[in-house]
Amino acid sequence: MVTYRKTLLIAVLIAAGAIYGNPAQAQTDSVAQSQVSTSAGAVYSSPAQAQTDSVAQSQVSTSDGTGYSSPAQAQTDSVAQSQVSTSDGAVYSNPAQAQTNSAVQSQDDDNVSYTSAKEYQIAGITVSGVSYLDPSAIVQLSGLAVGQTVKIPGETISAAIDKLWKQSLFEGISLSIKAIEGERVYLDIALEERPRLSSITYDGVKKSMGTKLKEAVSAKTGDVLNDYKFSQIEKSVRKVLVEKGYLNNEVQILKKADTANPNAIILTVKIKTGARVKVGAITFEGNDAMQTDAKGLKTWDKLKRWAKNVGNKEHKAFSDAMLRKTFKETKQKAWWRFWKRSKYVPSAFKTDLENTGKAYNKEGFRDFRVTSDSVYNISPKLVGIKVKLYEGNRYRFGNISFTGNKKYTEKQLLAVLNIKKGEVFNEEKFNTNLTMNPQGDDINAMYYDDGYLFFTATPVETRVYGDTVDINIRIFEGQQARFNEVSIAGNTRTNDYVILRETRTIPGQLFSRTELINSISALRTMRYFNDETIDANPTANPDGSANLAYTVEETGSDQLELSGGWGAGTIVGTIGVVFNNFSVRNIFKKDRWKPLPSGDGQQFSLRAQSNGTWYWSVSTSFTEPWLGGKKPVSLSVSYHHSMQSNGLSKANPLYGRMDIDGASIGIGQRLKWPDDFFMLYNSISFSRYNVRNYSIGPIDSGVSNNIYYSISLSRQNLDAALFPRMGSTLSLSVELTPPWSYLGSTAYREDNPNDRFKWLEYYKVSMRAGWYFNPIDKLVFNLRFRVGYMGSYNKKVAVPPFERFYMGGDGLTGMELDGRELIGLRGYSNNAITGDYTGSTTYTKFTFEIRYPISLNPAAMIYALAFFESGNAWAESQKINPFNLYKSAGLGVRLNLSSMGMFGLDWGYGFDDAPYGEQGKRSHFHFSINQSLDW
Repeated sequence: MVTYRKTLLIAVLIAAGAIYGNPAQAQTDSVAQSQVSTSAGAVYSSPAQAQTDSVAQSQVSTSDGTGYSSPAQAQTDSVAQSQVSTSDGAVYSNPAQAQTNSAVQSQDDDNVSYTSAKEYQIAGITVSGVSYLDPSAIVQLSGLAVGQTVKIPGETISAAIDKLWKQSLFEGISLSIKAIEGERVYLDIALEERPRLSSITYDGVKKSMGTKLKEAVSAKTGDVLNDYKFSQIEKSVRKVLVEKGYLNNEVQILKKADTANPNAIILTVKIKTGARVKVGAITFEGNDAMQTDAKGLKTWDKLKRWAKNVGNKEHKAFSDAMLRKTFKETKQKAWWRFWKRSKYVPSAFKTDLENTGKAYNKEGFRDFRVTSDSVYNISPKLVGIKVKLYEGNRYRFGNISFTGNKKYTEKQLLAVLNIKKGEVFNEEKFNTNLTMNPQGDDINAMYYDDGYLFFTATPVETRVYGDTVDINIRIFEGQQARFNEVSIAGNTRTNDYVILRETRTIPGQLFSRTELINSISALRTMRYFNDETIDANPTANPDGSANLAYTVEETGSDQLELSGGWGAGTIVGTIGVVFNNFSVRNIFKKDRWKPLPSGDGQQFSLRAQSNGTWYWSVSTSFTEPWLGGKKPVSLSVSYHHSMQSNGLSKANPLYGRMDIDGASIGIGQRLKWPDDFFMLYNSISFSRYNVRNYSIGPIDSGVSNNIYYSISLSRQNLDAALFPRMGSTLSLSVELTPPWSYLGSTAYREDNPNDRFKWLEYYKVSMRAGWYFNPIDKLVFNLRFRVGYMGSYNKKVAVPPFERFYMGGDGLTGMELDGRELIGLRGYSNNAITGDYTGSTTYTKFTFEIRYPISLNPAAMIYALAFFESGNAWAESQKINPFNLYKSAGLGVRLNLSSMGMFGLDWGYGFDDAPYGEQGKRSHFHFSINQSLDW
């Protein structure tokens, strides 16, 4: 067997930049079995086509040089069975044209014939010219394999080159024969890799903008670079600049070889942002429809209409000002709008036009459409937007009928749909009342709450005449379904049973959408999960039952408190930890400490405070929410000890101090009536006040004991724990001590107050109520009310100086002091309404807040607020005057860190002179921890 060492070039392909064309195909009427292979450079020219009338079975193979000219065309009348073979070097010069009549057998004794295909078995495949890629992977991508039988020339070889070409990884590809041994052939795949990205920098922008560009541009070290990649980088950069208002930007990508890394390129994106462009004017054309008559509208609807039409002197259905309000992101420049910039972002503008369409559809304009919109330059820094509209006719509801309904009558269904004949056609209201009303008052809810999981309601427009639309709602009720398997997914720390016991969807009970929604709300109030991602997915089974899968996303529920508060003229430092998902049973299991045993829903807290000189306290508490694990009955125990002195040395005869010890135990239970949002909590507490040469009201020395029973009834139904949008909360509590004066105690007959208050006697009643409304978008209204009263059973026995109410400031003195209850009132200094020592026996407080979320990320949730509140406190019940209130208003922000709890900063301005503290109308900043100001 003769071994031929001479290399025969089979195909040469030079890859092009952004347009990845296949090798050229020879197209001719009379050329049989011809092959043309071309490659284009940066200009991306089309491959040359071999055109001839008389050349049979010819082959032309070309390669471009730096000028990227078209390949030479083999033109001859009499050359039969000819071969042109080229090979390119570093500079890719044009191939020479082989023109001869006797070139059929020009290669030694045993030639590869290009006039007829011959089968060979691949004996070996090598890969050359690569430094980044794995040769074995390249061979696999080509589709060739050792031992494979191929025809040369043939489709298998061409297909192998095409497969590698489509990877867009190479500048040049050639497949050549290294040697032939009889029927065995050795092949070599020679490749020239495309350059790769070494680094990318952004020149001409600030560091913050550069960070945004890095996040937006999907380019990392090692990426293969081609013209498509360059265009993607430029497109991403321009998109970020336009979103920031830089419409007149210039972007240039500069390339530089990285001398430290072979075949690597350093990119510099040179940017000229230009001036920030704002929207100077937004005008509309075609909004000519007039308002409808206000007769028949309810009072509330009339008020809303009046507010919306302020300034609409022409009484149009949609004035220009009203249409601008439908744009949520694209705003016309105005000096007073400081919270939103008037920049033009094409994607946001498109969404705003959709909002305009929704507004028209709500008013019956079903045929509304935007016919055109244009952006024009007003000045280098201002653009104008002009929108042309087609309003069409205003439609109204006609007859609405139902078919297929057996469970409920048509009259019942119409009452829930709440749409009357002749009412303006409002598709949003129709769909809301039919399928999903946030208040739960819709037709779907009627059926879903009674187990009809397979229920469907399909509205069909049966007739449109004039401006009236008749609708028939076709109902399929199906059979009632019951919950079968209820599962939970996504919980990485919390045990399944801890989550499922809080849900209202019990296997075996009828399917209920309301209970499903209530279950999601209950999971949110646990504060273990991301409120925004909690979901439940019911799936139907063949037997008519339904499986239910809850999905949750765990967040950090444990909290660390490191804070400083201002109390009694000094700073008080606090350190504390709250483990909200603790597990006692796993304390002695080393593998469950991650970093602490968790997952059973128990709460354990430790807290310490001190000012470093004359005050310190420690406290601890533990709560088991499901005592016994079968019923929602909670057990809570707590203990606290504190000491405060007058700051003098213990050796000083005037040294005085008060020690307080307290403990409590309580049982809480979830009620089923009137509904299962009610909780009843009972507790017994004991406090011991040991006063030594320390003034507390009329007491300067002695021991006072306080044993009391408290009962609290509360109801909470909120759609989220940290940022509720809808729902309410209510709490009524009563605190009672034994009536010692009626039980024969002689202490209350003593003149010495140190003896008279040895056993405290009083009762205390407190009530709290709060409501949340979500009238517009993410805007939330919160209305709160608080009241408290402390009295005595016996008129001859004074109310003790302990356990009183103190109002004013941030309600965060940082010290427990004498068992006092702190009530914040922003805009005034701490205790400005009651004083530091006297306290009050009665108080009332009203708060109205407007909240708006900035970020609902569970790791760091932020929302802003504006508030108005008023309140007062009275030392004696005879002086109560509910109309004499201290009023304030201001702004604030809340930051909730999952690991540290809620922090707040408020600025408030008091409108009245306070009885204590600073006189005159002043403003104050207030700091709060864990929502101490949010009640």
